[in-house]
Amino acid sequence: MAENYTKSYYSEGLLEEAIQENQKKLESDPSNHLLRCSLANSFLRIGKIDEAIKEYRKCIETSPSSEYWNNLGKALLNAGKYDESIDAFKQVLEKNNWPDAHFHLALSLRSLGKHEEALKELDKALQRNPKYREAINEKAKILEALNRKDEALIEYKKVIALFFAEYQARETEDYCYETAVLLDNNDLVDELIRQLRQYIQKYPGFADGYYKLGQALEAKGLKNEAMMAFRRALEINPSYEIARKSFWKR
Repeated sequence: MAENYTKSYYSEGLLEEAIQENQKKLESDPSNHLLRCSLANSFLRIGKIDEAIKEYRKCIETSPSSEYWNNLGKALLNAGKYDESIDAFKQVLEKNNWPDAHFHLALSLRSLGKHEEALKELDKALQRNPKYREAINEKAKILEALNRKDEALIEYKKVIALFFAEYQARETEDYCYETAVLLDNNDLVDELIRQLRQYIQKYPGFADGYYKLGQALEAKGLKNEAMMAFRRALEINPSYEIARKSFWKR
């Protein structure tokens, strides 16, 4: 799935104001590709993908940098224009062997059903960055789709190991990876429960750790334990709406 560009730390009103301001400045300085890129980024954040694509193309006309081609490729991918996004990422990779470009090229290829080609691009991304967790997870999903279950399981376990290795060394606020993608496999659920229990021992005041533990316990069929985990998440953060729904749905 393409990235969700509509999520933002800024309110839609502020983004609309930024768009209007950039548009005014571009009227007097139309060749300013930095302003135009900022405008394109703002369009993406409010979900105006076609407008963003148009502005990125104008950026490239003025300054055909790999960064702008990469941004264009992601916007095209998000718009479902997979063939065009592939062409954009290839423009990037002609000059730069960026793991990010290989990863998003793989997403475009997978979206067209070209799974083997997508795997090759993911391997190239992982050669450049062996800890590219999103690429490992995507590789696992493709292997699973190809019915290569044992290989997929190995990759999913790498995702879990990397996830906890990274976040044990960081602030808990950075704990934002969506573990729900790992809940369909019984072996992975067991490992996830084990790791999450270790994690909340270290960070007992972090509500999201308990919520994710509740998800894993629920997937395992341990409903009472899951309910207690959801309840603990709510005790820590009473406004945690997703945990509230999970707790009260039973």
